[in-house]
Amino acid sequence: MSMLGRCVIYIIGLFILSLGVVCMIKADTGIAPWDALNVALTDNVGLTVGSWVFIVGGFIILVNSVIKRKFPNLAGGIPIIIIGLFVDLLNLKVLTFLKFDAALYQWILFLAGLCILAMGISIYLRAKLPSVPNDELMLAVTERTGWKIYITKTIGEASALILAVILKGPVGVGTVIVMLSIGVLINFFDKLLHQIGFSSTIVHAARNEEKSV
Repeated sequence: MSMLGRCVIYIIGLFILSLGVVCMIKADTGIAPWDALNVALTDNVGLTVGSWVFIVGGFIILVNSVIKRKFPNLAGGIPIIIIGLFVDLLNLKVLTFLKFDAALYQWILFLAGLCILAMGISIYLRAKLPSVPNDELMLAVTERTGWKIYITKTIGEASALILAVILKGPVGVGTVIVMLSIGVLINFFDKLLHQIGFSSTIVHAARNEEKSV
């Protein structure tokens, strides 16, 4: 695949990811742990949610460098800048009309957002360009420990959940659902896309992990 094609897939994947994030924010049923943390920081400190996507992501880059015992991957700043811009654009400008009072519609929006988020992650990783620090953390821990991907993703989400609760972020039933299911959904979409002909960094990591067991 050409660099141009990879860049297109990368941007599309990050946009889809951001769309999923905003849909869950608008659903108001409890949002993904990392996003709940970003919203909590916005409410307690100020700045936009997109700004905190970048700031928190920068901190995770440092954590990843410790786990990998390598120099911080500064290229990881690229996707969090893009996501931060997309999230603020969609949340504050484009999707301001998304507001439901009926619980049924809120949960439909939430579940749609969750699936969109997982699909976006699976798509953008295929470009093999700089990963979102959160997802790089998932892959780094998987590589370091040999644990399955859904386990490492769940651990990362649980850590963010604890911080969001401490900061009194928008944590709800939906947050717990994301924490328990996001890793499984990413794995599902990853395998689905792999079966229709798209190679995957995650699939390769999983296979290497299975061979080492």
